[in-house]
Amino acid sequence: MWVAILLAIALAGCATRPAPDFGGRWKPVNRYSEAPSEIPLHQSYVFYPSPMDGTLKNMLTRWATDSNMTLDYQHYSDFTLHQAVSLIHTTSLPDAVSQLNSAYAAQGVVIAREGDKIVVRSAVAAPAPGPAAALPEPESKASHHAKTKSEAAPAESPSADASVSTAAVAQAAGPTP
Repeated sequence: MWVAILLAIALAGCATRPAPDFGGRWKPVNRYSEAPSEIPLHQSYVFYPSPMDGTLKNMLTRWATDSNMTLDYQHYSDFTLHQAVSLIHTTSLPDAVSQLNSAYAAQGVVIAREGDKIVVRSAVAAPAPGPAAALPEPESKASHHAKTKSEAAPAESPSADASVSTAAVAQAAGPTP
């Protein structure tokens, strides 16, 4: 009886259809290339401006974070990114900093790498917030007109006083319709 069951199983295995013949372009598997190809395990960081950065400080914050550095932003202003910055695309931080210094030289921005910090400073001293007495006192319009009137003509000339006062009235009244 066991022999009959084994014979039936063996005949059933031979009765199956063969695998279909698939057509098309097939690539052989397990073929080796003739020359080795390099596969970098660690990609170098690329310093470039992202459209999402928007400002110099945001871009440098991203660069510092991505490079495991810190940003020391000592400049008193932030600046929008412009066309010259969009050309920066390098794996070298000193090269990127050099290009940024060229791009923002007119604004008085100095960028440097100091150890594990990216430092941003002003090329000129920042305006120090001091007491109001240190600043020149702004002139009022009345004192400006009085000074202009006294410098324009001598005080004994009534026609000069009349022309200045007429001009002052016309200016205060605004444009005529």
